[in-house]
Amino acid sequence: MFRPSLHGDDDDVRILIDPPCRMDEIGERLVWNIPCFRALAFSGTMAGFLSGLLGVGGGFVIVPTLKKVTNLNTSSILATSLAIIALVSLAGVVSAIFIGTLKWSIVFPFCGGTIAGMLVSRLFADRFAEHRLQQSFAILAISVAIGLIVKVVWNAFFS
Repeated sequence: MFRPSLHGDDDDVRILIDPPCRMDEIGERLVWNIPCFRALAFSGTMAGFLSGLLGVGGGFVIVPTLKKVTNLNTSSILATSLAIIALVSLAGVVSAIFIGTLKWSIVFPFCGGTIAGMLVSRLFADRFAEHRLQQSFAILAISVAIGLIVKVVWNAFFS
């Protein structure tokens, strides 16, 4: 994600890659075909597996994956990622409610803070070029990966 963002306009780079999932000529819908379905189904399975295995947020896996297998712009990819995370989270919340493990005293203040943070960040997001946001996300994802590696190595040798 970082390298293509260095070009500034990622459309020129994206045309050369030709991802399996492409938008139609109008740019409103994905053209569904076997390679697109296969890429999204496999990517979704891997995103779920890695998120469950590593305990990282799904967005760290979903965003780069959607960037690789689709020709969506970064804003659409982020919105799609958030929708996927919301649906998966909803399933987790519902099951936690049914088994009685949800702590409402934590949920409400955390959700309030998250909503406030999202609203404030939207004010700043429009002030940055899309390729800068992409670079920032790539750096954050790399930092999280390094942090996970350090944690695993530390726990393996010093715990």
